[in-house]
Amino acid sequence: MEIHGREIRFRRTVLGNCEIAEICPDKDINKFNDLISGEYAIAQRAAAAFMVAMNKGYEMNAKYENPEHVERPLTMEEVLLLDNDTFNDLFLEALSVFADDGRVTVEAEEPKGKNGNGDSE
Repeated sequence: MEIHGREIRFRRTVLGNCEIAEICPDKDINKFNDLISGEYAIAQRAAAAFMVAMNKGYEMNAKYENPEHVERPLTMEEVLLLDNDTFNDLFLEALSVFADDGRVTVEAEEPKGKNGNGDSE
């Protein structure tokens, strides 16, 4: 998803899990749903912190895999200044990656032909 002129991607990492657990009740990542289903302001800030942690995992890993990658992670301020629809869409994307246990978000392209190589058979 594009935010402020750049593609935002997510990755579930141990570092991200630790950062998410830090904001959860009893520092238990399994209680994240309790956190985001409570008071509005607390839930929204928790969702923002979740997205920041998940994007940080992607950005740091991308830099590790490609030293030329320029990290530009999301910030809390940046996420909290999104409109509601964009915020919610981005959160759902981050949740999807989290639930898939770390699969990175990617953009898929339609196959060019029936067999995927440009030929229509």
